[in-house]
Amino acid sequence: MLGARGAKVLEFPTIRIEPASDLRPLVQALDELDNFDRVIFTSVNGVMHTWQNLECPWPDSVRVAAIGPATAAALRSRNVEPDFVPSEYVAEALASGLGSVRDQRILLPRASRTRPALVDLLRESGAQVRTVTAYETHVNRPPEAAYAALADGTDAITFTSGSTVEGFAALFPSLDTPVTAACIGPITAEVASRSGFNVAVIAKTYTTEGLVTALEEYFEKFEQT
Repeated sequence: MLGARGAKVLEFPTIRIEPASDLRPLVQALDELDNFDRVIFTSVNGVMHTWQNLECPWPDSVRVAAIGPATAAALRSRNVEPDFVPSEYVAEALASGLGSVRDQRILLPRASRTRPALVDLLRESGAQVRTVTAYETHVNRPPEAAYAALADGTDAITFTSGSTVEGFAALFPSLDTPVTAACIGPITAEVASRSGFNVAVIAKTYTTEGLVTALEEYFEKFEQT
């Protein structure tokens, strides 16, 4: 999307996604799907790695919620229609929008490292929550050519998750803050701010499309000043 709008894009992947090092808890939970009232997916990766370990068709009795449109699309591509997608794509909106979850049995297949907000809110509302690791994120070292290109300078560095911020910070613990840090949403922006970045752009709609739009608007204003 950035390239189509004329930007010169440097790909610099700061994390890599891998299957859970121990898949037994996920496989066991999937074998017991009929025991859950609902499964909540908070990322496309969560959907993908869950289906890689799913041996039976998804049971019609188990409702599914998705944190955002990309995750919902990943579910629909697997013939599962989410019954709830919040209008704001964060854990807090997801938890509050589900309605009463008291005594519901809820499964969360998720990353090995993730914010505790969703689990905490659901349990405070009386739900019985079971979390399983579906995939892991690890700091990734990009090719040397990417480092060389980055050394030439950038007008913006985009972050699409808190883990990408943490990965970048781990790779460059003493790097000067970038000219522009552009974040996909407020949670990512919060992590970036804590990591010492100057957050200049936050997408209003927490999607990659929304991030591109926010960057366009930012540089349009920048050019007018």
